[in-house]
Amino acid sequence: MKKIIIMAVLSCLSLFYAAAQDDVAVTKEASLDSALYGKSIFSVISQSKAGEGKITIEQPSSMVSAMATQKTRNASKQMNGYRVRIFFDNSRNARAMSESVAGSFSALYPNVAVYREYENPYFKVTVGNFRTKADATRFLTAIKGQFPSGFIVREKITYPSF
Repeated sequence: MKKIIIMAVLSCLSLFYAAAQDDVAVTKEASLDSALYGKSIFSVISQSKAGEGKITIEQPSSMVSAMATQKTRNASKQMNGYRVRIFFDNSRNARAMSESVAGSFSALYPNVAVYREYENPYFKVTVGNFRTKADATRFLTAIKGQFPSGFIVREKITYPSF
């Protein structure tokens, strides 16, 4: 019974997440995959705004505990997804350039994960954790002005931390 309830809640969360994705515009301050990162979905739903109704959600502490346990379990898991590569070079000063690109990206988008790696003979800077290619494409379009050489790559990404 507990598994069914948890699965139902997770299904509802994924539907809410998908709906939120359509309404979230990518800005410098916004996180990539969702504007809900690090927030409790229940507190977000319960927030009332002027002119709107009020939603009260009551949930047992066991549900909160189950969600926290699931989040902890998923912290080290990976899944197939997409990232945006904003730097790829093997010149003499590629290491310094990759550090500079990663730093400037982090300053512009502090809520987006940045990955610097060296794979002989290339230095690479890749950003984001996108579940779908559409999400990655949307973000690439938004940053194309600052990082014109960016392109999408398929990689293993970390599970989102809701």
